[in-house]
Amino acid sequence: MKRVKSLVLIPFLTVLLICFSTTAFADSSSEETSTSSVTLNTVTLGEHSSYVTGSYFGVINVEVADTNVAAATSDSQGRVVITAIGIGTTRVHFWFKSDAFSGWTKATVPVTVSSAVTASSSSTSESTQVGLIFPQSSVSIAEGGDYTLSNIMLNGGNVHASSLLWVSSSSAVAAVDSTTGKITAVEAGTAVVYAIDPTSQAVASLKVTVD
Repeated sequence: MKRVKSLVLIPFLTVLLICFSTTAFADSSSEETSTSSVTLNTVTLGEHSSYVTGSYFGVINVEVADTNVAAATSDSQGRVVITAIGIGTTRVHFWFKSDAFSGWTKATVPVTVSSAVTASSSSTSESTQVGLIFPQSSVSIAEGGDYTLSNIMLNGGNVHASSLLWVSSSSAVAAVDSTTGKITAVEAGTAVVYAIDPTSQAVASLKVTVD
């Protein structure tokens, strides 16, 4: 009798598993096709300048195809900040929501970086005190150590590092906290750390050498 029950039960379980697998696949496929994607206008930047998008309800998964050309991150206002690092072209990818009820959309931003720097998006000479100005152009940090820049000037006034948005050209060498500006030396090498004022889009850079 037990053998008969087993023979009946095995085909039933097989059918159940097939139905479950089909349903799971259908749900996954439906979820994938419900996600949209857009390609935004090309952004052209001079080296060491930046571009800030408009505000989104939410932003996740910000990635750059070539980190030798640009760096990108999101700020507390749901904007994506793209900073030019070296001459070339790349693409920035991120996912955003327009509002609380919309699905996630994958956005692609083509980025071209040239050698020319526009005055409106870069820091200018220290004598005029216009733009974002660091008190130094470089710093050396022992491996495993950290450093936070102070005495930062923005349009003639002092600003705290935490009021700016920070990115590193190489987090493998020098990682930087995007909200506090704390630089941590990871391994020997050189990197450039950028600070961006989200309001004026002014940019300043600091060469970091890790010993």
